[in-house]
Amino acid sequence: MEAWSNSKEETQKVAATLAKNLGGGDVVALYGQLGAGKTVFAQTLAKTLGVKKRILSPTFVFIRSYEVTRNSKKITFNHLDLYRSQSSSDFDTLGLEEIFDKDAICVIEWADKIEKFLPKKRIDVFFEIKDDNKRLIRVKRHK
Repeated sequence: MEAWSNSKEETQKVAATLAKNLGGGDVVALYGQLGAGKTVFAQTLAKTLGVKKRILSPTFVFIRSYEVTRNSKKITFNHLDLYRSQSSSDFDTLGLEEIFDKDAICVIEWADKIEKFLPKKRIDVFFEIKDDNKRLIRVKRHK
């Protein structure tokens, strides 16, 4: 799927559409340069999935987790932001096998930093800045 976004609101619509089809075990890997819309996308996914708390980007702690109810089942929404990570040793303490759990939805900003650790079954979302307001958002599902 490809979508053009000319505003924050249009990026939020793309994220909300994707969120409606997410369930436990899904991993959403976000790729794109600084300011491309990854955090807005992650925040909208969380909100659409039912996270009531304010979604802060976990830039300094790498991960924040929230409990949500999806299809009458409690699951965890894990939001990772790996912008400040320096090396793969930073991920040793994250417990990726627990984060990529069947009872969790995991959204990863700067996923390129842990690409070799990502599960094969995942959803990649690429953000490409075309100008100050225009973005191309490409969603690719790997099975």
